Amino acid sequence: MGALGNVLGVVAILLGRIPAGGVAQVALDFSSVAIVIVAIFTGPRLGALTGLIAGIGPMVMFGYVYGSTGPITVLLPIGKALTGLFVGILAQLMGSNRKVRTPFILAAVWIGFIPEAILTWFYFVNLVPLFVQGGSFWAPGLALTVLVKGWTEMTIIAFLTVALIGNAGFRAFLGRLAPGQTLQ
Repeated sequence: MGALGNVLGVVAILLGRIPAGGVAQVALDFSSVAIVIVAIFTGPRLGALTGLIAGIGPMVMFGYVYGSTGPITVLLPIGKALTGLFVGILAQLMGSNRKVRTPFILAAVWIGFIPEAILTWFYFVNLVPLFVQGGSFWAPGLALTVLVKGWTEMTIIAFLTVALIGNAGFRAFLGRLAPGQTLQ
């Protein structure tokens, strides 16, 4: 699922660049689809691990291919790991009987994204100005753009996850990937 997350992230980044005042680092990134599914289905540990793995492709794309932030972009996989961790924790807390309930899944995804959103804000407002020449002028504005894009992506991912996990065939497929895990 980490590899799938990388593919979903890199392909979306290549095809879904968003014009943002001449800055190339704003692009769609659907790597969190795999992260959220794993976190809800298997829990916080595998959700966090999937986030670390699925964040590698977007890290390379945003830090080295389309950007010049370089080493500080290592925070991107860490942010995705936080999303996997918190979505997994919330999914377990909200639905201990593992029944698929749309409001619980939507809430877990939206609330679980908050730590990554905070890290994203910190990254753009505090770190980019230190490591990128002229970043203090454009980074705070870019942070808002990236966060609006991120919340929009997570909303789409939340509804997609509800649809996928609500499908009996998909649940059976996930059950083969993670034996012992059952969604009802």
